[in-house]
Amino acid sequence: MICPKCGSENSDESLFCNKCGAKLETTNVDNIDSNEMKNDIADNEKNHKKVFKDKIKFHINKKNVILSCSVLVIIIFVVSGIIYFNNPISKYKSDIRNNKQTEAARLYNDKIKGNSDNENKINSFLKSELLDIVNSFKNEEIDFNKAKDRIDTIKSTGLISIDVNNAIDNVNNLNNSRIAFKKADEFLKNNNLINAIKEYKNVISDDKNYEKAKEQINNNEKKYKEQVLKSAEEFANKKDYDEAVEILSEAIVVFSNDADLTSKNEIYEKLQQEKLETEKIQKIEEAKNKQELVVVSSSVVSDYFNINDQAKVIVKNNTNKVVKKFTIGILMYDGNGYPLKSGTLAGENELFKGKAESVNIQAGKTFGDSSAWNLYTNYGTVAKLNACVMYVEYYDGDKWTNDYYNYWKDEYLGKPYK
Repeated sequence: MICPKCGSENSDESLFCNKCGAKLETTNVDNIDSNEMKNDIADNEKNHKKVFKDKIKFHINKKNVILSCSVLVIIIFVVSGIIYFNNPISKYKSDIRNNKQTEAARLYNDKIKGNSDNENKINSFLKSELLDIVNSFKNEEIDFNKAKDRIDTIKSTGLISIDVNNAIDNVNNLNNSRIAFKKADEFLKNNNLINAIKEYKNVISDDKNYEKAKEQINNNEKKYKEQVLKSAEEFANKKDYDEAVEILSEAIVVFSNDADLTSKNEIYEKLQQEKLETEKIQKIEEAKNKQELVVVSSSVVSDYFNINDQAKVIVKNNTNKVVKKFTIGILMYDGNGYPLKSGTLAGENELFKGKAESVNIQAGKTFGDSSAWNLYTNYGTVAKLNACVMYVEYYDGDKWTNDYYNYWKDEYLGKPYK
């Protein structure tokens, strides 16, 4: 039995509520109107069905809304995609970014070229792309190969060539700088300070390692100098002055105002020059002594009518072959020993070239006593001569070019007689 006051449940025999103490009234179930109960039950069922239907209808409507929105979004994307890819500017940008050089070139020629507004848009886009590539490489977001490929794609367009070249230089310089820094670190680990400092000097300011490279140069300057001076001295002791000077020259580039390096370099340069001069003299003597046809003497003679000066040159065949013909160089001097030019018919040159044909100079024999070259100068103009054989051809077909001739010409041509 239910308490009418507090609603607590009690046994059917209870006269008072076990919870609140209120008097309970006994009601006979049989007295309840069965029709009323039926109506209540029917009403409850009806209400439940209505609520259930309303819930189903709400969920169906919600699902339809979501589905409709999804379809709308898909339609928007499809339409946007169609518009995007039908836009030549957008399609061109996509091709460039995907390194599709052929497609980009075809699209530019067919749909963009000739429209100044679109051309300007493309140029602006390409410049922006180059800037992005350089910055991405600088920030190590892309590697060198990817940066190079992207720049090559833009280069293939043939547009904005100045910007492309600048981008290539920037990327290459930074890549070389990074390589140099890695090499420098490796050299430093092996205590090779000369090459380490040299590579650190190749690190550029755009490189994030620039400050560290400068720090390493400063920290190792003293040791570097010691290594350079020691290494240069070792080469100098072996008379290899070329290497000594090269090492010191590289160090002077790094430390241009260092007095120790500069003074040592001057000493070794002087020794290097002396060595070169000595070697040159030795080579000249060797070439002179190896002449196959050598000038024994030279003198000035007059022609039969005492009109022109002539050059009489005696040569000797130092081979075991017969000389067929030869060419000789002759220098002329006045009475004071100053250089002269030959006459008009001889070309008016300081170096007169005389040719002798079919001379038949036997092995070990001389030639020239009974012959002379007309210099076509006024008689008495030329006082002294200096001559050297240039070229020889033998009867057996052999040919010889005088190595000494160029040394001779360098030493005497255009200079006073000595």
